[in-house]
Amino acid sequence: MSIKKIVIYIFLASLSLFAADVEITSKAFEADEKKLISIFTGDVDIKKGKDRIKAQKVIVYFDKDRKPIKYEAFTNVTFKIVLDDNKTYEGKAQKIVYLPSKLEYILEKNVFILQKPEMRKIYGEKIVVNRLTGQASVKGDKDKPVKFIFKIEENSTKADK
Repeated sequence: MSIKKIVIYIFLASLSLFAADVEITSKAFEADEKKLISIFTGDVDIKKGKDRIKAQKVIVYFDKDRKPIKYEAFTNVTFKIVLDDNKTYEGKAQKIVYLPSKLEYILEKNVFILQKPEMRKIYGEKIVVNRLTGQASVKGDKDKPVKFIFKIEENSTKADK
């Protein structure tokens, strides 16, 4: 086995987040032992449980024990985040940061989310989704306010007829 394959295996083997295996595929891979980072480029696809992120570049940051502490995905990022109650967030952003210690996704720049099963559409400049609490927060900016699009079912009564 070549040194490159051994390094790749060690880094990929250490990419576990709380009992769920993380699988990353890409066209290219680099590791910097001194900076404690791995860089994946070209059609990067990350799978962790039911969650999925696709991007053109992903940087994984490690602590001194080689455990991942932060993932950053850049350029044409798409995602699917499935919460424990089967609520699903699918969409796109220019950047996603995942913080394993907080079980938190930070979605940034031109973010669009389709929340299922309610089929709500959410637009914002920064959206934070916490898997642990199930909470989400949305922020806009002065040029791009937060926007929610959802349907309201209204009950009709005899007075309406």
